[in-house]
Amino acid sequence: MGNQFMMEEETVLQQLEAILKELSIALRYEKGRFQGGLCRLHGEEVFILNSKLSVDRKIRIIAKELSLLNLENVYILPAIREIIEEMQDESDLVTA
Repeated sequence: MGNQFMMEEETVLQQLEAILKELSIALRYEKGRFQGGLCRLHGEEVFILNSKLSVDRKIRIIAKELSLLNLENVYILPAIREIIEEMQDESDLVTA
């Protein structure tokens, strides 16, 4: 990801975190031997992310999971939507 986006990585991560919040998905940073992802915990959607990952990796994991959701009715900055769509394209390549 690095230099290919106009925004700073921290800003991109904050924008993705804000989308999760808007979708009422709790975000938890935890330590452990896992990457992260969306799960259901006690009937609620929760996004758990390894706190030790690089910012770039956190962005990729959140964007990939968001790419699987219906975001049509959510306002997302065009640059952030592009990142999410790129993750969708990568998912399509893996499942094709």
